Amino acid sequence: MSYPVNEILRNFFSVVAGVTLALVIIIPSALFAAFLNNPDSAIPASQEILSTLLLISGIVAGCMLGGYTTVKVSTRKDIIHALITGIVLTILYALKNDFEFDWRYPDTGIAYVGFIPIVMIGGIIGVRKKRTRLNNHSSLPGTP
Repeated sequence: MSYPVNEILRNFFSVVAGVTLALVIIIPSALFAAFLNNPDSAIPASQEILSTLLLISGIVAGCMLGGYTTVKVSTRKDIIHALITGIVLTILYALKNDFEFDWRYPDTGIAYVGFIPIVMIGGIIGVRKKRTRLNNHSSLPGTP
């Protein structure tokens, strides 16, 4: 059972598309959250909460959409490609933080481990949509 070259390229680009789409959503939301959370001014607690909520929702939405896109573009073994997308996003986050992991602050560890399950949720949604689409179009029109 070998892969044709076009399937290999499509699966590779599915992971690239998923990571790129996730970063297109995560980076602007992180920048806007950082803009709201300006350390030079005294910010109210509500603005800090809004900034944190915006950052978390941007990461969750980006990861889910990245996993969903990866699964929709890939040809076979969709969940494996979503897992690879999650691993790549985790490595990029670790690179951004210089691979720092401090046991006194568990939020960094949760963030390291949290990317993969969120991407997998998006991947599972994509697999279910893909199966539904394949099941709906498997028979000829007008036949049960």
